[in-house]
Amino acid sequence: MGNSSFWLSILTSAVLVAIASCATNDTGNSWMGANLYYLQGLSDGDQNAYIDAMAEDGAKVVRLWVNRQTAGDCQKGSLIASTVPPLETALGVYNNATLDALDKVIVKLYAKGMKALISPHDANSLLGDYRADVYFDKWGSAGFYQDQAAFEAYDARLSYILNYNGASSGKVWKEWSEAIMGFDLQNEPFTANTSACTNNDAHDWACGRATHLRTELGKDNPLIVASGGLGGDYSHGCTFMARAVGCAALDAVAVHRYASVPGQWDASAAGWADQAGGKLVFVEEWGIDAARYNQTAAFPAEAASFNEVGLPAFYWQFLLPSVAQCPYTAAGDAGDHFGIVYDSGVDLARGMRQARESEALQDWRSII
Repeated sequence: MGNSSFWLSILTSAVLVAIASCATNDTGNSWMGANLYYLQGLSDGDQNAYIDAMAEDGAKVVRLWVNRQTAGDCQKGSLIASTVPPLETALGVYNNATLDALDKVIVKLYAKGMKALISPHDANSLLGDYRADVYFDKWGSAGFYQDQAAFEAYDARLSYILNYNGASSGKVWKEWSEAIMGFDLQNEPFTANTSACTNNDAHDWACGRATHLRTELGKDNPLIVASGGLGGDYSHGCTFMARAVGCAALDAVAVHRYASVPGQWDASAAGWADQAGGKLVFVEEWGIDAARYNQTAAFPAEAASFNEVGLPAFYWQFLLPSVAQCPYTAAGDAGDHFGIVYDSGVDLARGMRQARESEALQDWRSII
């Protein structure tokens, strides 16, 4: 009887050790965040309200854009309080005020335990519409991805951003991994001319820019170089472009996918990780069409699908309640039905907090 108890004890201990070993989280936890491309233009009070709400709900990252804002404009129900100039009013002539405005926001995010992912340029500015900038003026939608002079001008912009010394933070951005997660190549490269990426980027724009960023950052810098959503939406067929996935300097593949509900993110994740060939994969933009779906019901279900497999994601936009000067509903937005307004009754916190408790599909612990 004594021997039986002894061996039972040994067996029980071994089983418990095995269970504990199986339960060990080898990849850390997942995360969620959101995009807000005009956060730097909001008043201090609105910035604080947004960042406080994101932190309270469990967000880990906010994606910010290096772009211009105009005081008095309405953006998704918010009144822009501060004019932020374009970074370049002429090629190679940089406005520090553009980065100063973002730096102030990053300081606030860092104080609340969040990081920023920075998109250094918007490919939509190459469409020739109201967003057109100095790159479009010089090279148009095609030449930007083909002309060596364009590559050099854009690389200079990237270098300027990475070496910027923050007016509020006092930090050189490329050395501030405590507050910055990394940098995109661009927001949605090739969207103005998707033939360049469906033909596998014959001029090697993507890998060339990734290599420039990694060289500027340094080999062992924990800041990541992310693709930024090649070709825009996943349906365009460029997300896992071979020249990008095979580029040693690119660390992460960013998926932009505005799928119908259900998005079945859990069913796609493993295949995406395989296509990425060992690189990190995350969803950088996704959204629920407020004109077609009940966001209150759909968001928790979609978030649960991400968290089931530990696929990290940025929602397209969480929005502050609209002000009187800027009446707004996502369902009524002619060009963008995907925002979720903070006072709309959607439970944002549950999905983001669950992400922080879910085992990640890949290991992000040195980055987030």
